[in-house]
Amino acid sequence: MLDRLRMALLRRSLRQLVERSKRRRRPHTFETARSVALLFDASEEETRKIVALWAEGFIEREHRKRLHVLAFVDDAHTVGQSRFPQFTAQNLGWRGQLEGPSVEHFLAETPDLLLCFNPRQLLPVQWVAAASKATMKIGNTNEPPHDFDLVVETPPNKDIQFFLREATHYLSKIVPVHHEQPA
Repeated sequence: MLDRLRMALLRRSLRQLVERSKRRRRPHTFETARSVALLFDASEEETRKIVALWAEGFIEREHRKRLHVLAFVDDAHTVGQSRFPQFTAQNLGWRGQLEGPSVEHFLAETPDLLLCFNPRQLLPVQWVAAASKATMKIGNTNEPPHDFDLVVETPPNKDIQFFLREATHYLSKIVPVHHEQPA
């Protein structure tokens, strides 16, 4: 019963975050972004492995850019030490907000680009994505409420690798204003 109450408070807090969002929106690509954040549901081992490989590749390719990663781990699939900061539903406070050092550190940053992979539409992941001050947000969910600037449709049978590949593809199609050719 207490868990249902805490989730109801989180749901209300999420709606309020989206309604009151005053973040500065700005289109970015991987080339124009100075910092990238990745928020994902890490409840599956395979997803954690894919993200670890992607993060290593990103750091090698984009060594001048900052990468922030935050993993949500379902209580039923708790993981010991991982390569990424992580949080669980246990980080949910009584005011309907997520707390804890990993969440607070992630939200203290203002990345240029946020990638959010949340295939199970978990409220804690949605809340952190909404609370992020990223100037451009990309997610794989279209269930309201959200404030993603771009939604990458990800079929249920596809994994985070598909999401990252599609997000990279669509970001490559964006032409920042200062690079547009005159007509």
